[in-house]
Amino acid sequence: MERKWLIGSVSALALVSGFSPALAQSAASASQEPEVVVVTAQKRDQALADVPLAIQAFSAASIENAGATKVSDLVTLIPGASIVSNSTPGFETVQIRGISSGTTGDGLVGYYLDEVPFGIPNLQLTPPASLLDVQRVEVIRGPAGTLYGQGSMGGTIKIVTRKPDTDAFSGAIEGTYSNTDGGSNNGSVDFAVNIPIVRDRFAIRISGGTESLSGYAAVPEFNLTHGNGFEGRNLRIVARFTPIEKLAITGMAWRIENSQDFNNGLTPGFARPTIAGTGNTRGYTDVNSSIYSLTAEWETSFGNLTANSSYIDHELDFLTGLLTTLRNDSTFETTSATQEIRLTSKGESNFNWIVGAYRRDATIENDVYFDTSLAAFGLPNVRLPVIDIIGPLTTESWSVFAEGTLALMDDKLEITAGVRYFEDERAGNTANRTAPITRSVTSATDQSTSPRFNIKYSPTKDGIFYFNAAKGFRSGVLQTAAQAAASNSIGIPTSTQIAPDSLWTYEIGTRWEIAGRRLIVEGSVYSTDWSDIQLQFSSPAVISVANVGDARIQGVDLGVAWKTPVNGLTMRFAGNLNSAEFTKVVPALAAALPTTQVGKPLPSVPNSNWSLSFDYRRPLPGASDLNFHVFSGYSWRADQIDAASGLKSGEIEDLTLRVGIEGARWRLEAFAKNLTNEDDAAVLTSTGLQIPYPRRIGIKLGYDF
Repeated sequence: MERKWLIGSVSALALVSGFSPALAQSAASASQEPEVVVVTAQKRDQALADVPLAIQAFSAASIENAGATKVSDLVTLIPGASIVSNSTPGFETVQIRGISSGTTGDGLVGYYLDEVPFGIPNLQLTPPASLLDVQRVEVIRGPAGTLYGQGSMGGTIKIVTRKPDTDAFSGAIEGTYSNTDGGSNNGSVDFAVNIPIVRDRFAIRISGGTESLSGYAAVPEFNLTHGNGFEGRNLRIVARFTPIEKLAITGMAWRIENSQDFNNGLTPGFARPTIAGTGNTRGYTDVNSSIYSLTAEWETSFGNLTANSSYIDHELDFLTGLLTTLRNDSTFETTSATQEIRLTSKGESNFNWIVGAYRRDATIENDVYFDTSLAAFGLPNVRLPVIDIIGPLTTESWSVFAEGTLALMDDKLEITAGVRYFEDERAGNTANRTAPITRSVTSATDQSTSPRFNIKYSPTKDGIFYFNAAKGFRSGVLQTAAQAAASNSIGIPTSTQIAPDSLWTYEIGTRWEIAGRRLIVEGSVYSTDWSDIQLQFSSPAVISVANVGDARIQGVDLGVAWKTPVNGLTMRFAGNLNSAEFTKVVPALAAALPTTQVGKPLPSVPNSNWSLSFDYRRPLPGASDLNFHVFSGYSWRADQIDAASGLKSGEIEDLTLRVGIEGARWRLEAFAKNLTNEDDAAVLTSTGLQIPYPRRIGIKLGYDF
């Protein structure tokens, strides 16, 4: 394609510079020095430039520029990341750096909402959280199992929300109106208010919002033209209490409700996007979560003690059509309670350390029902049950971890070693309600020791080089006898107990801040060996999992952030080249699936993606109290193979444009997302055909008080 010359040109520029960047994005105005970004990727406050990991930090301004309202909206800006499945907000799966295995099985990307770990057993779901009133989002690429536990094999995404301020009352309100190409009108209203109660002691912050997003797909059997419309609501209340100077207690309650008519799974073969049939019942997808957290942070003379307890009540409930005759009416209700306590050194010596312990007790109640139409037999109103299973899966896990860093040579050399021991007891007890009634009882105990080694060298105050080696681990899958039987029926050998998988990633990276931090470059070269991969497959009506073999993944991250000589203009580039191939495949599986062969690419893994943006901010001529800004961002992702169907998607591109003006307290902006209306990159998944959301053009008005 003609645009590929740009990839080569910008990549060559980065390589000639000697660096391979993946950026921290900043919202500093033209008259300001670039801000120092502070992150908590290593569970202590650190300047981003000092962290020897492949990490990005998206500020609130860069999130707004991207038009991101949920975690998956940031994926196009993360080198080596892509969407595996996008049924509806909160029912999405993301992969980072080639670590992808479908949508079933525990997550391969770890998610944190402040101190709350978010994860659903046996499902790879992103948090349904809205990126509302967020301070920043941190993205760690590569395994982070030592500090963040299992589920962080591909990386970790942390949403850091704004905290209550005891000094002053403040708030903001923002509204948007837009129109979807091929759809209808959209609207959203968001707000945040900070309420100090007792100065220096107690404050509350309340934020929330609602969003209505038009559908764009037809549903002929219900005579609908915009059948997959979305409604989202969320409300978060945070209270922060500082009873004494060095002790802070933060409580958070967050309610999230997402509801979509049908979902984003479409029926192939139609000129207009069309929803798969659901018989005589209207389809829907609901994702609801209640999240509660209590965190205590105590600065002692020995170290900083952090203790967090959290509770999540999550429900995924959907009725969706599959192809032309099958229908899936399933509910997954999850409760999860976690506790973590850790002690971190104060950073006042040449040896810094962190020790901690973690526990999670979670239950997912499965209610899975598939049926099929008998219309082909002259019975259009009769449906025959295919799968009818109910029962819980429980997981009780605990881990202990420790990590230490020794600084030598006047702090120019830092050597880090860490380890986590993890143990997980799982049990499944499912009943098959179709005749004859059967019960499947399974249990397993998985354990792992996950080390990390890191060497950081700082030749000058402006740059670092680092080497990182880390292990990632994921618990095995317990699946039903029906799932195992369906897999075996199509020649894929599996059982009700799927063994854990694990990987080692080796990485060399660098980060430099040049010319007074006007030029920031960063990057890494990595190699991953992944063993006993748990991979998802699809028989006609059942999703099942099998251990398929091993893979090797190699890649490089590229990019640059440049505050150009043009006053007020900042350019950012981030990209990835990635090779992910099977190196070993179970012979029977290789015989059954032509796409799963030694030397073949892993599913849902593009071999490259990149993004390029320009941000221009200047005072309006003749009006020094008004600022004008233009933001343009373009992203591109290569094609990838679907894990369930084995079909290849097309390339995906997105062009975002934002033009606005702002005063001291207000801002007005016009925006366009997917301006080129990219819609030809589609993939047939286990939930139907999926395409990018169509072009959306609108305006946004905000006011601060």
